[in-house]
Amino acid sequence: MKYTRMIYVAMLLLVSAAVFAGCTAPVTPPSAPAAPADAAVAPAGEATAGELIVYTSRAESLFKPVIEAFNQQYPDVKVTMLTGSNGELAAKLLEERANPQADLLVNSDTLTMESLAEQGLFAPNASPEVAAVPESYRADDGSWVALTLRPRVIMYNTDLVAAEEVPTTMMGLTDPQWQGQVGAADSRNGAMVAQLVAMRHLQGEEAMTAFVQGLVANDTQWFGGHTDVRKAVGAGELKLGLVNHYYYHLSAAEGAPVGIVYPDQGEGELGLIVNSTNAGIIEGAKHPELAKLFIDYMLSPEGQKVYADLNFEYPVTPGVATAEGVPPLSDFALADVTLKTMWEELEPAQQAAQAAGLP
Repeated sequence: MKYTRMIYVAMLLLVSAAVFAGCTAPVTPPSAPAAPADAAVAPAGEATAGELIVYTSRAESLFKPVIEAFNQQYPDVKVTMLTGSNGELAAKLLEERANPQADLLVNSDTLTMESLAEQGLFAPNASPEVAAVPESYRADDGSWVALTLRPRVIMYNTDLVAAEEVPTTMMGLTDPQWQGQVGAADSRNGAMVAQLVAMRHLQGEEAMTAFVQGLVANDTQWFGGHTDVRKAVGAGELKLGLVNHYYYHLSAAEGAPVGIVYPDQGEGELGLIVNSTNAGIIEGAKHPELAKLFIDYMLSPEGQKVYADLNFEYPVTPGVATAEGVPPLSDFALADVTLKTMWEELEPAQQAAQAAGLP
């Protein structure tokens, strides 16, 4: 029901174990070199100076370099960010809606974006850069848009598991041979919830329920987020982990003994389930033109390349190359489900997953 879906944000906040740890921190613009000849330039008449307030669930270590790259091109924009979890920031935006303090939200949970958009928290955005993003990765009115893509994968510890032994499907994680050796995020994690919605849509509720029940019966180790999953697998505390793909790449870049499987690539299997990071301009924001400018930059080839190289995520703008070692999404069969469908079918999927024992 619509009301239940609208309180998705409140549910995220209630189940979150984290205390709000967001902090505002201005990022000092570095001295800017001359912009490259093919760099995007703001159209005449658009604001290119002032203060931009960004709420983000992205880690500061990952988001700050994006801001610094933006400031190379727009040195007169002072970007101040406040960090927190998806649920915490969404609740803050709802509290502030009569007097918005933020100009822009950048988050990592499409379901939260849909919830906020349904409640009128975002302003429409008719930017050509937004319109160029594939339709399934943006709102119809541009009020939110995906910035990067992240497929669901299985990572494993190469010291503990041979490559040929690793499951090649999501259901393979429920095999009793992996009893107590699998790590996954719980219901606090938007990517995990979105995966279950997609599985229910594609395979039916019975199959999705069997997957959750199988993980529970297998004594899966549950975590609030994927960072803990990847660290446990890299340290050899667990053999397998269900994560977004870039967590594997982050661990591999640190020298951890890890491998990756892009699951469900066989005939009649699910295909890769893909989720996204996203951005939306706050309705009633004090600096909407600067927020639009920032989104346009993040969707430009230059901005997309910063995310791809820094965090190994897949660009959403067509034609931008992935980081070295990250195979293009075109190499894989993708799950035939849209982000919008995940939102529309959220409620029954959540109810079924909780009934099946998802913590």
